[in-house]
This record gives sequence, C-alpha cells and structure tokens, in this order.
Amino acid sequence: MARNPLRDKVAIVGIGSTRYGRDLGRSELALGLEAAVAAIRDAGISPGEIDGICGTGMTPLAMGGAGFLSLQGALGIERCTWGKNGWLGSALVFTVEAVFSGLCDMALLVQANVRGANMSRSAARDPYRARAARYADVGGDVGLGDFAKRWIHSGEPYAAIMRRYMHDFGVGKNAFAMMAVNCRTQGTANPEAILRHPLSLADYEASRTIWDPMQIADMDVPCDCAEALVITTAERARDLRRKPVYVHAMSLGGTRIGEYYENFAGWRDNSFQVAHRGLWERSELSLADIDLFYPYDGYTMDAVAITEAAGYCGIGEATDLFRSSWDASRNLLMLDGRVPVMTGGGGLSHGRAGGANLYAEAARQLRGDLGERQVPGASAALISIGSFFHDPSAVVLRA
Repeated sequence: MARNPLRDKVAIVGIGSTRYGRDLGRSELALGLEAAVAAIRDAGISPGEIDGICGTGMTPLAMGGAGFLSLQGALGIERCTWGKNGWLGSALVFTVEAVFSGLCDMALLVQANVRGANMSRSAARDPYRARAARYADVGGDVGLGDFAKRWIHSGEPYAAIMRRYMHDFGVGKNAFAMMAVNCRTQGTANPEAILRHPLSLADYEASRTIWDPMQIADMDVPCDCAEALVITTAERARDLRRKPVYVHAMSLGGTRIGEYYENFAGWRDNSFQVAHRGLWERSELSLADIDLFYPYDGYTMDAVAITEAAGYCGIGEATDLFRSSWDASRNLLMLDGRVPVMTGGGGLSHGRAGGANLYAEAARQLRGDLGERQVPGASAALISIGSFFHDPSAVVLRA
C-alpha cells in the first residue's frame, strides 16, 4: 500500500449551496459569497477563523489569480496563510493538502459558476466572453447560434471519444443512456435540481443530436450556482457543531499527454485510470466498502469511463455492468445491486457546478442530512471528478 499519512486526518465540517438557475442575474462573486457564508454558518465558526481559501470556477473567481483574494476581501478576513485557485476535482485535493500540511488550519473552498443565459450572449455584450474568444483556439462563434453547443468549453472532443468507445468495444449507446436516465431520476427527487421532469430510455433516444453521436441528454446543464465547503483537521472538527465527514484517501491523475484535448492516450492511460490507481493504492477500503458513487457527468462519456476506471467492471464493459445493475421499475442504477449512482442528479440534472455539487451531496449523505432522499446507513462515498485530460481526482469520503 502506498504511503497515505493524511488518511482520515482532515474533515469537511461545513457545507453551503446557493440555488441553481439558468440565469440568476448575479455575479460569480455574489454567488460564491452566499455559498461561503452558508458554509461558515453551517460549521458554526466565524469568518475570522478561516485562514485558507481556494477559489474555483471557469470564470473570474479562478482567472487572473484573484479568485481567493476577492473572496477574502469580500468576507472581511484580515489574514490568510494559504490561498489558491483550482478547478474541477483538483480544488478539493489542493485544499485538503493545505490543511494537512499545516499551511492553514481552517480552509474555505468555493466553486461559483455563471453559466446560464450568459452563455448565449454575444461577445459584444459579454466582455468576459470576448476576452475568452480572443485567446481560445476554438473560435468565438461556439454556441452563439445554438445554446446546447456551449461556449469555449464545448463538447466536440467528447463526442469523438464516445464514437471511438462505441467502435473499440463494439457497443451502442446503452451505457450512456442508462447513466443519463439514472441521473435524471435521481434529480427528480432533489428539489434543488434544474431538470426534474422524468427521462425514460425512449426519451433519451429521441433527444436532439448535438454532435453525433452525442445527444443533448448526454450533456450537463449549464447554470448559475455556487457551492462551498469548510475543511479543517480531524482534531479541530471534534469541537465543532456538525458531524465531520473525513477524507479517507485521494489522488489526482496526470498522464504523459500534457495537452488539453489534442491527444488521447487510450483507455488504459487516461487520467481517470491514473487517479483511481493512485486512490486504491492509498485506501484501506475497497469497492465493497463503498455505499455511494459519484462519477463526474459533465458528459455521460465521463461517467462511463470513470465507472470503469474505479474498478466496477473492466474497460469497455460498462454496458454489461449497467444492464445487470438496472432497476427498470425505478429507472435507476444500483451497482452490485446496492450502490446508488449520483444521488442528487449530478451535472446532468442538478446542474453544472464543476463537480462541487457531488462533493456537497456526498458529504450531506454521509452526515445523514437529506431526509427522504437519505440513503440509509451510508458510511463511505467515492467521488471522481475531472476530465480525461485535466484536473481529475478520485476521493473517498467516510462518516
């Protein structure tokens, strides 16, 4: 087993979320502050006890190096000994590292997105979009005529990977369909989810094609939202009001391919595979101990590949796994007949939050906070967030 001195030594002690909406008419900073204040209050601490901040998002909270400084100033925090900006799964890993190393004692992680109707605005009316388009290699017209085609972070590469997956393993779209329907079913029970109307397998098949073979039901929901977590040492957590959720093990995953989308190293060498190998080498738990599974679903292709990388089945075998795990009476996946996938609905239903909502949902489940949505007896969750190429993480949280 690989060395893992931080095992169960760091804990999530506060959670805060805003509502999710298509266009809430608020800035990233305003949303981030709302979530941050809620998380601080949830932890039962004062803002002055925060001495480390990670600001995260694809918009100004993370760009230009000023994200955490903006949060610090707006919260009135006089001194921080650590600050960083991150994205996707890496942000939580960075924050846990900072607390464990002693760079800070009480850290705030904030993810804020403004991704709703703003994404369909022209560059002339959206200065951020204009700057991004100027320096992007995908051109400034992505999504202008079709809301589903996003903006700078669009889905053509993932559509190509979906097609290659189907070709390499001789399968259809069944696994993608079941993941999409499962996440929507989970979302219908989440009052905060944007998409709460049911989706059937037939509805998936009938959904609009965006980039063949990717359909709109394969894509997460752009939205405005923010999530925040307060993270501290296990020792400090014992004195706080909330039941701690411990970080048991974690790993990032980098490959020799140092590019964003231009290269694909293969099914056994992508970042999901590397991250999960690193995780299981550092964990005292195995899949048999996991009660909740959250594979990042920016696209259904991500979630399928993460399921395989986690070890629930072999590479290319998700279709058979999902068929054997499918509860047709409820339109839900139950891996090994007992593990629910993406309670809360994930990005495909709850809304796109860069994976931060998966961390928040898992932590709430492990605290036992979710009433009718609560999974009885849940004590360990596997959360895997990131892309084939960048910022991947695999994290086990436990109660």
